[in-house]
Amino acid sequence: MHATVHQFRVPLGPLDADPAADLAGDALGTCTLSQVGGLAGAVVAFWPDAATAGEAAARRPAGTRWLDTGVYRVAEVHPGDPAAAFAQVTWFDGPRGADQSAAELRAGRERIEPAVRDLDGVGTTYVLIAEDRALVVVSLATSIETIEAMQAAIMRTDLLPDEDAALLPGPDRVDLHRVLHATLPAKAGAR
Repeated sequence: MHATVHQFRVPLGPLDADPAADLAGDALGTCTLSQVGGLAGAVVAFWPDAATAGEAAARRPAGTRWLDTGVYRVAEVHPGDPAAAFAQVTWFDGPRGADQSAAELRAGRERIEPAVRDLDGVGTTYVLIAEDRALVVVSLATSIETIEAMQAAIMRTDLLPDEDAALLPGPDRVDLHRVLHATLPAKAGAR
């Protein structure tokens, strides 16, 4: 499964229509996000293959001020509570080296995901990786308090015995969003 992340400028007034409606086409699922305390939003759309995702990345339906679009392979899916109201989007900009990318994916899978998976209100998490190894982690949750609890749990984790801190400099940015609309893929993919 592949994904696109279409970033857009949120209008100052209410969002009249879901930007995913004209963008999604034959998407397996979509999630429309609006930044808390900001003017940015994102449509995360899921596609069956790289070619379809690439075609979707070129779409810019009228009526929305589109900013940037990325195409990603869905590297991991961690299912969770379906009642998503908020999302944390964590960005690790590319290009990234193979060693750093592998270390970040391992940290997420073996240290971070086990630290948060049993918290109440944790929704599905999508780990997305681009061709240049840029990484985007979309973590859904039922509340801001759940996201804060996830952040606290992550900060309490210790590096695994053979993890190299030099390969784990941390994210380039972290955005907090409201989930405006979510129709997630029925088939979540490999865990």
